[in-house]
This record gives sequence, C-alpha cells and structure tokens, in this order.
Amino acid sequence: MRFLLNTNHLKRLILRRCMRWIVPMAASAVFSGCAQTGSIEEFFAKKPTEIESKMIIRDIARVRENPHIYNPLPEMYRTPPRRLVMEDGVRMFYFTRHHPAQQIANDLKRLGYKVSQNPSTNQVIIHASDEAECDVIEAYLVRTDVPPIQVHIDCIILERFADVTKDWETSILIENLFGEQITLGEARGTFDSQGRLTDLDPAFPGASLRESKRSTFGMDFGFWRNEGIPGHQVRAIIDILESRGYLKILLNPTLETVTGKAATVQIRDRQPVPIRVTEKDKQPYTLTKYEWVTDTLTVTPYAYADGSIGLKTSINIGSASKPEGVIQTSIITQRSIDVAENRIRPGHSLIIGGMRKSENRSVIRGVPFFKDLPLIGTFFASKDFEENATEIVFILTPSISSGSVHYSEMADMIREKHRTPDYDAILDELVADPLAGDVYAQYLEDKADEARAETIRFEREAQRADFEAEQDRLRAEQTLVEMHLLEAQIEQARREYEQAVAQNKAAQAQAEAAAKETQVQQALISQAEEEIQSAAAAAEAAKAAAQQAEAELQQARQKAEAARQETEKLKARQEAIQAEIESLQQQTQPPPTEQE
Repeated sequence: MRFLLNTNHLKRLILRRCMRWIVPMAASAVFSGCAQTGSIEEFFAKKPTEIESKMIIRDIARVRENPHIYNPLPEMYRTPPRRLVMEDGVRMFYFTRHHPAQQIANDLKRLGYKVSQNPSTNQVIIHASDEAECDVIEAYLVRTDVPPIQVHIDCIILERFADVTKDWETSILIENLFGEQITLGEARGTFDSQGRLTDLDPAFPGASLRESKRSTFGMDFGFWRNEGIPGHQVRAIIDILESRGYLKILLNPTLETVTGKAATVQIRDRQPVPIRVTEKDKQPYTLTKYEWVTDTLTVTPYAYADGSIGLKTSINIGSASKPEGVIQTSIITQRSIDVAENRIRPGHSLIIGGMRKSENRSVIRGVPFFKDLPLIGTFFASKDFEENATEIVFILTPSISSGSVHYSEMADMIREKHRTPDYDAILDELVADPLAGDVYAQYLEDKADEARAETIRFEREAQRADFEAEQDRLRAEQTLVEMHLLEAQIEQARREYEQAVAQNKAAQAQAEAAAKETQVQQALISQAEEEIQSAAAAAEAAKAAAQQAEAELQQARQKAEAARQETEKLKARQEAIQAEIESLQQQTQPPPTEQE
C-alpha cells in the first residue's frame, strides 16, 4: 500500500513538472482566444460553479464522526435509591437501570404497593410505610431490575426456481390434394385478390393458445411449393421454440433485540405491472399499475435457563423477477412463513420451514391417426410442454449478542464502504483538466479532510480522557462510599459482637441456674420414681390379694352351690317322707259307722 502511494506521488510529481510547460502554453492560448472574443470573465465564471458544486457534494457525502460519544450520564442517575421521610410514610426514588419505568411500576403494583412513575426520566416513586418496607422493596428491585439478554438472529432465505418450455406448432396448406381439387388447411390461409397465399395461421397451435405473445417470435422452417400459383400451392411450416429460465434469491437479514421484544426489518419496492385493457368499440390499451414487493422479517426471541433460545418468527419475502411461462415473463411472487415458537441452541442453525414443488405440463394437439405417422406426423400435430421446479428454505441461527462495537471501528467500516475505489487517473486528469486545477483542489480537500479527521480524533481523545477522568472520580467516590459503608458495617459488627458476648454470659448464667433446677428436678424425679415403685409393689400385692380373694370367693360360691343343691335334695326327700306319713295315716284310721 505504501509503495502504491509512493508510485502515485511520483506520477503526480512528473505531471506537475510537465504542467510547468503545458500550463503557460495553454493559458496563453486561452487568453488569446478569450481576448479575441472579449469574454475572459465568462470563461472563468464557470469554474466557481463547478468548484462549489463539487464542494457541496463532497461535504454532504463525507462520513462524519460524532465527537460527543463520551459524554457521561448525569451523576444523579447513577446514585443509589434515595428516600424521603414524610408524615404518611417514606418515599423512595428509584431510577431504573435495565427496564422501563412502566414495567417496574406495574410489577410493584401487582405486589400491592402504591407506585407512581415519571417516564421522561425513567424514574419510579414508591410509597412505603416505613424504612423496613423500603429495604424489602429495594432488595426486590435488585433481584428483578437485571440486564436483559440481547439476542442476535441471523436469517438465511434461499429460493431456487427453474423453468423450461418446449413447443412446436404446425401450419399446413395443400391445394388440389391428389389432383382431386381437395384442399387441406385452406381456412387458415389468407389470400390476395388473385388467390395467392399471403399468410397462414397455425392449424395446430402450441403454446400460443395460452400465451398470445408466443406467436410474435420463434423460428419456423418448412417448404413452399408452387408459390404464387393459385390452386396448386403447397405450404408447410413448423414453428419450434424452447425457453429456459431460472431464478435464485438469497436473502440474509439480521436482527438484534432483547428477549421478549419483537424486532422487524422491512424492505419495500414498487414494481410496475402492465395491465392490458380491452373495451368495446375502442382500441386496446395498456395501463401500468404499481404493486408493492415486500421483504419482511419479524422475530421475537425468548432466552431460557437451559441455554436454549425460543424464536417466534414471521417471514414474508417477495420477488418481481420470477420467469414464468413460454415467454419467461417476470411475475410477482410472495412467500411467507409463521412459526409460533422454535427452540434452538445458541450457535446452531435450524431449518424452520421449506417447500419443494415440481410441475409438469404437456399437451399434444393433432389429427387422429395422421399425428402418429413417423416423420410426416409432425406436420399434423403440435405440442406444448412445460416443466418447472421451486425450492425455498428458511434457516434461523440465533446467538447471544456479544455487544456493540466501538464507534470508531463502525465509522471506519462505513467510510471504507463509502470510499471511491482507487484508480490511475493521471491520463484522465491530464485530458479533462489540463490546468491541473482539480488535482490541486483534490489535494487541498484531502489535506483538509485529514486535518478535520485529526481534529475530530483529538477532540474525541480529549473527551475520552475527560470521560475516563470522570469515571475515575466516580470510582473514587464509589470507593469512598464503600469504605464508609464498610466502616459502618465493621462498627455494627463490633456492636453485634459485644451484644453477642453479653447474651452469651446471660445464657451461661441461665444455663447454670437451669442446671441447678435440673438437679432439684432430678431428685424429685428420683423420689417420685421410688414412690411409684412402692406404689407399684403395693399394687402388685393388692392385685395378688385380690386374686386370692377372688379364688376364695369362687370356692365359697362353689360350696354355696353344693349346699343349695344338697338342701334341695333334702327338701325333696322331706316332701317324700311327708307324703308317705300322710298315706300311712289314712291307712291306719278306722272306717266310720252308720250311726256316726
């Protein structure tokens, strides 16, 4: 690159040496010519206009860098949440870090807190009852207002189309067939007043039936016998045409958005579509209607904890270059796909959709039997054949975004894309500008651009130094605040330690008292256990006595039962004896006399 620059510099140096001789000669010629016409001012009046026009165009086309990219965010936006104690509670003022104020406010409202917001400053004002509630809310915000994941989506859409058509059509006219005044195809011919053939329409048309423009081109061959002899003309024509076309579309849109937020890229072109209008009693005419051809990609990503990325996708692509039909006319096509959600690992590609389509069309027209004859059957038939195939594939490749690039790198990239390619313009400059005015003007403009770029670079470096100094100051202040906070935490830890020591001593005294109480309780428990054992022994003795008494009672019952049975036996015996005594008394008593 340095050698190329040195070579160009050498060429310009040689050109300037030559200009030392050429410029005076050209100037004298110009001055003499202008002196003859008396219009020197008119000649030089054109140059300011050209220079001004070039300066405006180059100034507008120049890629400028923003010198204010290092302006820091106001300090109040970076401070921790502030609190204000009021009569009805505490107000906490929180500047959101990663999410809109409305989203944070809605989340807090769903938890039952009273919240107001200021969207212009992205600030949330929270109404709390006391400091403790503010601490809870702040801890909640630390865990919810976290940086969202930004996803980069690379989409590749590939469409391929190919089409081939083949057709032939036959025109035939035979007068005086076999010498019997039989004609063939006469109705298709056009004759002049003397009976000579001037035009012959196809007897067996091919693709011209569906594409009228097909009849206006193609290559025909055949023969014409007895041309110009009415009544004996023989004319046979075969018109053959083969058409091939293809279309390739490669669309590669890219998007970056945070999870849960939709991103859309859209490109629209207006394409002219001719429409032929035919009306009664009027000549046909053509109108041009413009249709939108749109390419749209809409993606909503969702990042999940397992590392996968979900994509809700809607793709719509259009084309106005697809060749169709026999004459390969460009038509407008639309392709679309909608997918509710796909799961893809970062860095992997997924074919979310695709389609392959193949079509074949073939039509043969002709005279039965004659069209099947070898060779000559071609003159009695026509064929219309078309085959096309389409394939379209939609591929998505999501990845976690690596963040932005530095502004200077992006500006250099745009400047490089916008730069005019280098070329050897020595001869062109010599012919177009013999006075070497453009060379010097371009040289001055290049120097001015370099100086301007250097100035902007110095300003940017100064702003960067200021920005870094401001960052260092803020870091120092943050360190000081953290140091004070650490000292407060150490003091609080010391107090908690002293309190813990006092609590430990009190706990030890309580433990000793509890030990003494435990000993007393243990003695009471031992005495109670002895009494329980004595009571248990007495209970066992009472139980044994009860069992013995129960046995004695059972024996007494048995004896009583035996005595009762014996008594019943004695009673029965007594009754029997009493009965015998009464019987004996009756037997021993004398019978009564009649006197008695």
